[in-house]
Amino acid sequence: MSSELHPLAERYLDAIYELPESLRARKALDDELAAHMTGGHHLCIRGFWRIGKTTLMKAVLQRACERSGGAAFVLDLRDPDRDDGLPQSVEAVLARVSAKVNEFLGRVGAKELKSDPKKPLEVLGELAAPLFVGFDELIALTALGQGGMLTVIDALLTTPKNVKVAVVCHRHRDADAIFEQHVMARAGVASVMVPPIGDDELVHLVHGPSQELGITFENEALGVLAELSGNRPWEVLSLCAILASGFKKDWKGTVTAEQIDALVDLDKLGESEEGQALLDNHLRILVTAMTAEERTVMELLSAGKEGEATEDALLALQEAGFVNSSDEGHAINGALIEFVSRAIVEGVIRVQVE
Repeated sequence: MSSELHPLAERYLDAIYELPESLRARKALDDELAAHMTGGHHLCIRGFWRIGKTTLMKAVLQRACERSGGAAFVLDLRDPDRDDGLPQSVEAVLARVSAKVNEFLGRVGAKELKSDPKKPLEVLGELAAPLFVGFDELIALTALGQGGMLTVIDALLTTPKNVKVAVVCHRHRDADAIFEQHVMARAGVASVMVPPIGDDELVHLVHGPSQELGITFENEALGVLAELSGNRPWEVLSLCAILASGFKKDWKGTVTAEQIDALVDLDKLGESEEGQALLDNHLRILVTAMTAEERTVMELLSAGKEGEATEDALLALQEAGFVNSSDEGHAINGALIEFVSRAIVEGVIRVQVE
């Protein structure tokens, strides 16, 4: 990105790092999931990297509080004192949860109550109000080994009746089975795979920043952005930032499909910080998040080849919004992820799965 950015590029960049409430998509999903929590369910929010799981979780907790008159707090399970964020022991994780609970108790004027690190959420049963707790980055617990991970998960999901928990679970080939067996399959847990946004939500996400500056996108241009991004919000905002960085600083008008074709070149994405981040994220999804069967599906579809694909892998990729199905067959949803997958198949990008 140049130092003389078009102001629209700056707005999209700001939204990438901190999405304003005015641009929130999926509000209908927020309300649906909040109803699950206020109806007595814990919530498991799943999805691949950068699909908006954390933003969704926080919005759901807010809606649950609005519906019930309750209160909420959130804890990121990564260790803040380590560069890699990996927790070092079960005791350390539960101590952080307990400290967060005590901090919350102090905030609501219940300082006489104290959390037991072995059962950190139990003390919240002493409060009369409905309470909602969000635990982000459950994937960090894989550093504890399966036994340690299960111990912490059990502690987080064992709560008094007035406390409901939302956990964010990254799709990851090394952790999916644990999440499916010990979180999703647990009695009283509702789960959701975070989908791409709808077309109307994409229009809102793109036009929210642009129309205030006198810039609109023609329908064909919006269609190109949908095709490139697969309607995944972080990708939409990143591609819009790359696009707008190519505008002259005082430019206003209507963005055309031809402008996007000229200014957003997948072969040159690595030349900008935002473009490289897109490539890195899609590589990480393909190599570490998808199962071997799912990756095979992506490779076959991106290369246009015939081959064996399991029904479970196809269904999982459809649920996550990476594959579309029609009468003509299956296709990858998003030219960007297809581009990266094909580059792996053709050896343009070399990867190694440990």
